[in-house]
Amino acid sequence: MNIAVVLAGGVGKRLGELIPKQFVEVLGKPLIVYALEVYERSEYIDAIEVVCVPEYIDAVWGYAKTYGFGKLKWVVPGGASCQESTKNGIFNLEKICKDDDILVFGMSTSIFVTDEILLDSLETCNRYGNAFAAMQCVYNLAVTDDGLTSKSLNYKEIHKTLNLPWTAPFGTLLKLYKEAYTKNIETGAASYVPTLFLAMGETLYLSKDTTKNLVHVTTPDDLDILKGCLLVEKMKKEGNLV
Repeated sequence: MNIAVVLAGGVGKRLGELIPKQFVEVLGKPLIVYALEVYERSEYIDAIEVVCVPEYIDAVWGYAKTYGFGKLKWVVPGGASCQESTKNGIFNLEKICKDDDILVFGMSTSIFVTDEILLDSLETCNRYGNAFAAMQCVYNLAVTDDGLTSKSLNYKEIHKTLNLPWTAPFGTLLKLYKEAYTKNIETGAASYVPTLFLAMGETLYLSKDTTKNLVHVTTPDDLDILKGCLLVEKMKKEGNLV
């Protein structure tokens, strides 16, 4: 079984809205609905779990009814950080999943995950044991300690930008997260699945990504870019844009 775990536990303060960013309406629909539609329509996903801001759990179940999300099986409370929400999502499935079931982590504010991305992520995971979407860096990275000066660069040719989905077998994730939280390894606010994997001595295997999938809503500018992409898609479907 392939389960999409949609992380929706953040409050999105940088967006400047009065409600969590994943519940902001974009062209008539809450942002999280677009994300859930990705996994609901994908032939590669069998079930969906949402890890959510506790106050909005009922709202997510309401969306499932309104938009017909038959794959949505679990909605669980998020934590104080992305890592804690990830842990909550994994631990909730402990008595439900088999070790070889695959979890595919996505963000509720990332709505341009394609079936091509999902398929390659799952195939890479099945072949090597995990998969993390990545693509070639576009720019060189300036190494800086003070935010103003730099004396060295990380060159784009040998670096890739990590993104979601993060994909791994449930048994691997449960084992690593139990050990990590017992030993307090990579459990802070700046920790994520890939940083935890590396801290636990795992190798990351990189799968396909696209430039469009890099659009994550964090700031008002990101929201404008996302709206523009959605409008272009709408115009193409209507035959108003070549």
